[in-house]
Amino acid sequence: MPKSTYFAAALPLLLLPLSSLAQTAMSAGTAPQAAAQQEPAEEGGRALKFGNVNVFPSAELRWGYDDNITQAPDTAGEPALSSTMWVLNAGLTADLEYKGDRYSLDYLGSFTRYTASSLDNVENHTLRLQGANIFDVRNALRWQAGLVDGYDPRGSTDATTSAAQAPSHYRTYRVGGTYAYGAEGAKGRLEGDLFFSTKEYLNNRVTMRTADVDSTELNGRFFWRVMPKTSAVLDIRYANYDYVAVDAGLDSDSLSLLVGANWSATAATSGSFRVGHVSRRYDSRADFSGLSWEAGVTWKPLTYSTFTFTTGRNVNDTTSGLPGSVGDYVLGTNYGVNWTHEWRSNLRSEVAWNHTKSDYDGIDRLDKLDTYKVGMYYDFRRWMNAGVEFNFSDRRSNVSGFNFNRLQSLGVVRAKF
Repeated sequence: MPKSTYFAAALPLLLLPLSSLAQTAMSAGTAPQAAAQQEPAEEGGRALKFGNVNVFPSAELRWGYDDNITQAPDTAGEPALSSTMWVLNAGLTADLEYKGDRYSLDYLGSFTRYTASSLDNVENHTLRLQGANIFDVRNALRWQAGLVDGYDPRGSTDATTSAAQAPSHYRTYRVGGTYAYGAEGAKGRLEGDLFFSTKEYLNNRVTMRTADVDSTELNGRFFWRVMPKTSAVLDIRYANYDYVAVDAGLDSDSLSLLVGANWSATAATSGSFRVGHVSRRYDSRADFSGLSWEAGVTWKPLTYSTFTFTTGRNVNDTTSGLPGSVGDYVLGTNYGVNWTHEWRSNLRSEVAWNHTKSDYDGIDRLDKLDTYKVGMYYDFRRWMNAGVEFNFSDRRSNVSGFNFNRLQSLGVVRAKF
């Protein structure tokens, strides 16, 4: 079935709930108010107070049509698996400020259901405890401990799996913190990070046991203020990756030396960039040594219009650790732009494009993935908005079996109290 037919079939499903919401808002006789939908809940919502604890609940419902659930290649012998879908995202943040320090407990649950494929129904959970302790004007500590219990959707990684295999279920733990020395606004300032994390796959062990990994990260940054709102940055990062399976062949050490800047020169422009050298040395694979960068710039030519530009280049491990199965490592490069525009105080649009190039070392494979997003959102109340989204993905590869495209047509309702 052509995509135009999919779109036509999905459109009534998207618009009917939105028209019902619009009629409810109009009959209530209350003018909708604008809400900062991109800000954290504690800034955009109103807290529920329990003593000294502020609680910020939020919820998002997405429903619509997905024409290629598993990102099946164009060359597949049968049509891609398609289905109507529902996604419920529910979040809760509990925030406590005590004697100048701040503590928070965050939970986010994401529940996905497909009417035509129960195999792809998944539930993802994220739980994080974090704190910020200020000892004096020069010394501060930010720390966190987190758990992610989630799934890799079918087709989202380069692991070799069968068509009937369920999404891979993993669990990740991460703990660590950042120590900062230097007063806010001082000429020089230092930061140091130490993080420990572990990732374990709970099913599909035949293919995913070689992806279990323990990692240690040790980073340092030196900021030197060159102008009131601009700082030069020297960034040193070290990471050790220890894979649990002895035959994974992915144990490695990574060392990066980057220089760059952070700035918020005007109300219209802010951002950061880093550029430098990264060295990734594997115990039993080919090494990488070369250029790395990352940048993000926000530009507001108008108070109601915002552009965000991002780019980066780094080395990533393959998902399947079996030696030679999908190359030695993946050199990834990405570019992206996002534009949000407020047409009225209660009407906002969002357009985004992202390009990712994945170059697999050790095998002849080069993937280029383009993703596009178009959305329109309307604020019915301070705490609720709704809209429509269209997300399209297109991957081209020099290996024909990895070409695919995917379209999601979605309605969205968000509530933030």
